[in-house]
Amino acid sequence: MNSRAFRRLAASAAALGGLLLTATPAHAALMSPQADAYALSVNALGSNLVAPTPRSMFPNGGTASLLDLNAGIAEASALNATTAGDPTAGTSSASSSVAKVSVNLGPTASLDLSAVDATCTATPDGATGSSDIATAVVNSLLSGLVPPANIPVNASPNTAIELPGLAKVVLNEQSTDADGVLTVNAVHITLLSGKLADIVIAHTQCGGAPPIQAVPMISPSVGTGAGAAALATTGGVVYLRRRRSNAQLSVG
Repeated sequence: MNSRAFRRLAASAAALGGLLLTATPAHAALMSPQADAYALSVNALGSNLVAPTPRSMFPNGGTASLLDLNAGIAEASALNATTAGDPTAGTSSASSSVAKVSVNLGPTASLDLSAVDATCTATPDGATGSSDIATAVVNSLLSGLVPPANIPVNASPNTAIELPGLAKVVLNEQSTDADGVLTVNAVHITLLSGKLADIVIAHTQCGGAPPIQAVPMISPSVGTGAGAAALATTGGVVYLRRRRSNAQLSVG
């Protein structure tokens, strides 16, 4: 094989290599899409009082539901969590909701919320999410001891509200990790900076990934010459070089 044919083989191999390798977004570091959702979790005094419940995770996905839950410090009804995804497209989605929930903020007050939900979606290009609350009211268990608090129902991401002497409430809490995975908590309540209790209501998490690419089909007519060498890529180049070297040795 002359040098011109060899150069054509190398060029064909490089071209096929470019087809098989696809650039991926810097933030989509996951190998496959993932999603996670749960309606309620409660940590109290350093122990896991209520594990994430009910919970759905993708891969597998689907919907998990619970009619009601009473953990003492928190009571909730109609809890749901759903996840889904498509590895071929590199997408995922998650949603979680609680119809009604009441959280005990201590001996003097409670926080009552209705229609709490969080959602997120992810693609290979990134993830977005949001949360909603229909009503949110701080109820004083002892008249006059707890001043009224303004709890916005359509809060901007990471809206923090301090209830002096009681709790810190973060609404529409959002964060993104190094892999581009977005986490959305509709409501995150901490009592005594989390030392007494840490409560999450309506949690979702979504991460996209590069889509699965179909391997380009090679025409049977390209079974010899440049096509065959392109499939072999580096191996074919090494073989040709060795063959040429052997031919030169035998002639000598």
